[in-house]
Amino acid sequence: MAHVLVVDDEGDSRELLERYLGRIGHRLSSAANGRDGLQRLLSDRPDVVVLDIRMPEMDGVGLLEVMRSYLRWHNLPVIILSAHATPEQLQRVQAMGVIRVFHKAHFDLPELAAAIDDATGMLADTLTRR
Repeated sequence: MAHVLVVDDEGDSRELLERYLGRIGHRLSSAANGRDGLQRLLSDRPDVVVLDIRMPEMDGVGLLEVMRSYLRWHNLPVIILSAHATPEQLQRVQAMGVIRVFHKAHFDLPELAAAIDDATGMLADTLTRR
């Protein structure tokens, strides 16, 4: 299964994702904001990132911009899970190649898990073709 990094400032959201995704076999790391997420990226080497947009210190857009500026994270799959993203923010992250966007009020955990599986499958396909 995949190593998933969850970057979200809401502790309840992180805990829910960690419990569910861990129960179905994924390995989890988490961070409470973009700065912590960047540190986790450096130390944990996840297969996919589940990223909130609006967070203190460094938001999800800022973290994604940093990620896309480094070759080692340029193709790292990112899934957005956010409750308060503006249309402009969503447009920016989609232009940076996010795999899927979920609204926190309108998603289910199995659908998110399927998106993670799809994203990690795409990464494996990309690495195999090299």
